[in-house]
Parts: sequence; C-alpha cells; structure tokens
Amino acid sequence: MNLKYAIGMISLLLVLSACDITDNYVRDYEYPSQSRVSEAQSLISGQETTNATLLDIAASADDFSILAQAVLFAGLDEVLGGRRQLTVFAPTNQAFVDLLESLGDDAENLYNNGEFVSGNEQFVRDILLYHVAPGKREAEDVVTADRIRTQNRSFVFVKQENESFFVGNDTNGFAEIIATDIPASNGVIHVIDAVMLP
Repeated sequence: MNLKYAIGMISLLLVLSACDITDNYVRDYEYPSQSRVSEAQSLISGQETTNATLLDIAASADDFSILAQAVLFAGLDEVLGGRRQLTVFAPTNQAFVDLLESLGDDAENLYNNGEFVSGNEQFVRDILLYHVAPGKREAEDVVTADRIRTQNRSFVFVKQENESFFVGNDTNGFAEIIATDIPASNGVIHVIDAVMLP
C-alpha cells in the first residue's frame, strides 16, 4: 500500500464524512484551538508532521468522531492524548455504524441518541484497547507481522488477500486497512473499515 493511495483514501474518507449519517460529535472533549485543528487536517492531508496527538486527530477529523467519543467515554483520553508512542487502528464512523447494525435491538443498550450508554465503559474500553498497540508501528512493520500484541493483552492477527491487508482474528473477523501512516506526535494511525472485537 503506497503513500499516494493512503493519502487518497484519507481524502475520500474526509469527503464522505460530510454525508455522515450518524450526525454525532464529541460533546465533552475540549477541542483543540483552530490552529491545532488546521494542523491536524494538514497532517491528515499528508503534509508536514505537527504536534497533534492521536486524540487531537480523532477529534478534529469528522470521520473519527465516534471513535473520539468512545475514547472519552471509556476514559482513555489520557492514553491517546499523552506522550507514549502508540499505534492505533482507527475505525471510521461507518465502521461503528456497521457494528451497531449488526447488534440489532441490543445496539440501543450500547449507543442511544448519539451517546454511549452508561454502564458500558469497561466493555468499550476493552474493545478500544484491542485497537491500540504499544510503540509506533508504521505500515511496513504492520504488514510484515503475523500478529501484533495490543493494549488489552491479546493479539490482532495480520493477513493479506491480494493487494489488501487485514487485521483482526478468526473468531470475530477481520477489518481491512484502508489507509496507513497518519503520523501523530505520540504515534501513528492506520484507518480500518470495521470495529475489531477481541
């Protein structure tokens, strides 16, 4: 997966986010200043790296708004907003919508009226930590690995089909990596098209 393809996919995601069916936003996060938002957006466009953290990027990009909301709900804002270098496999808003649709009637017990339902904090935390790996692992390191240990003390497995790469597990399925190597001051983001379940 080359850099031009990754940048193209991010641009496409940002365009699609204008049509986002979720209409959700992060309510409690103190948004970065306009200059920090611009920095994060230019970073996502493949321009020079800035001081935006993983959480800054998620909160600034419309297509990661549910992810950012989930991070805050699960109390992981200090983790993704801190200095420790991490790799985040970031599901898009559509990935979360697809997960909720797969849950059927149970979805309302997890996410209702644009907010995560109280009492699910540990559940959401466990899922999110399955999307975070210690250290900064750029695409080359990810696609050449068989498995990657995550922050919830289990592994995501890596597989290739034709020119595409996927992460996840045989029990709950795999997510395709649709964009790579979005740099942050505290790590790197790879965008995936599904929410991985441990």
